[in-house]
Amino acid sequence: MLAIDEVANASPARSWPPLGKLMLALALLIASLASSSLVAPLIVLIIGMALLSYSTAFRFPRIITLAILDGLAVVAVGALIIAVVTPGAPMYSLPLGPWAIVLTDAGVDRAVLVLLRSLAGISVMLFFATSTPIPHLAHAMRSLRLPREISELVILVYRYTFLVLEQSERMFIAAQCRLGTRGLKNSLRTFSRIAVGMFTHSIDTAERAQTALYCRDFRGDFPSYREPAPLNAIWILVPVSSFLTLFLADRVLLSGVVL
Repeated sequence: MLAIDEVANASPARSWPPLGKLMLALALLIASLASSSLVAPLIVLIIGMALLSYSTAFRFPRIITLAILDGLAVVAVGALIIAVVTPGAPMYSLPLGPWAIVLTDAGVDRAVLVLLRSLAGISVMLFFATSTPIPHLAHAMRSLRLPREISELVILVYRYTFLVLEQSERMFIAAQCRLGTRGLKNSLRTFSRIAVGMFTHSIDTAERAQTALYCRDFRGDFPSYREPAPLNAIWILVPVSSFLTLFLADRVLLSGVVL
């Protein structure tokens, strides 16, 4: 979470309106999911990769890179399973001793479509995550007239997650220095004690934080002293026109295939 926030604060797309970026991401995702051909997901993937290149130049922290690779591996395995279990005419057979993995034509078509949709969704959402700090996201939620309590919870979770992670790291280091993770039995006992300690520490931190907020005349709202760029007509036109263009292109392509 901290790594994503660092990337988002350093992104050149940080100055873009957060609500506009959210609308653009949702428009591209819906257009990709609503398509029945490979055109819209492929175009969304290209747009997402271009936006991601502008936002981060594909320079991610190690933890984010590992998370991306893990997601891509899950998507690839899922696409392979779809290509195998979908009924259709055999297209390719991979012998494995007494068994054989048979890929069907319908399965391959569906697997490629699912794979492109998944990659397009990952690229678009990763762009939004790596270019929008959490306070800007809360500002976008307030702009959408969502309940104030939701944006308040988002900011509180964002701010105090770092404290919890720091405390857990200190506990694990202390346990390792005392050989608390040596052997399976000791490790299980240590992890259970750390879990209980984190729970009690979190409750104590929440109580002290609530008292501190009330002492500072907290009234249920966190003011932002560096307001992000406001939403304008261009950032309304771009998502709408992007969705309509992709949707119409998909329909025209399908009608041409049918004819």
